[in-house]
Amino acid sequence: VAMLPHASFVHVNDIGPRGKTMLEYVGHVSRRIQERGDADYQPRLHFDVYGTIGDAFLEADIPEFLRKVEEAAKPYQVLIESPIVASRRESQILSMKQLRKALLARRINVKIVADEWCNTLDDIKMFAEANAVDFVQVKTPDLGGLHNSIDAVLYCLKENVGCCLGGSANETDISARATAQVALATQPQFLLSKPGIGADEGLMILTNEMTRTLALMKDSQWCS
Repeated sequence: VAMLPHASFVHVNDIGPRGKTMLEYVGHVSRRIQERGDADYQPRLHFDVYGTIGDAFLEADIPEFLRKVEEAAKPYQVLIESPIVASRRESQILSMKQLRKALLARRINVKIVADEWCNTLDDIKMFAEANAVDFVQVKTPDLGGLHNSIDAVLYCLKENVGCCLGGSANETDISARATAQVALATQPQFLLSKPGIGADEGLMILTNEMTRTLALMKDSQWCS
């Protein structure tokens, strides 16, 4: 797969004192990939932290902790989803923007993904216009009709903002397959594995749906 493991850190205790548990886990994932993967396999590592880094550290100290995350993950690129969760949307955008600016200034190669407070197309536009994040998650069910998800992905591509076409863990295989079709048509940077919070079922459903669709398209073109 192009990205793994998503690995959620839901409570501040999950990342350990001063983030020690999280750093150990990131290092373990990196080593495991190197042990098991081919030499040319270069996935990105994605960790969803639900604001726990912001709970454990002062905002001024977060960039240097993320530098340690970057080191632990080498040689792979890291994406951190929701390092901070604020009490309102405007505060969330400001905190993420300041963090991203600090990371760029210190040349810390950790990419930031927006999730919390980024629920609607208007929210996505506000995060993008503020240059607050590297990626936004387009949460398909939250946006309502599929046309809204399509508009959101196309907007992100037009504005050169990274886009994850995602959703929730409690969707069905039908919604997952519909999302796969939207992904094929709109080409976001990555697609969140779903349904469920495991790996096999989401990877199987999404991969099969896309592979089957591409095969049908190729066959149709050949027949015509």
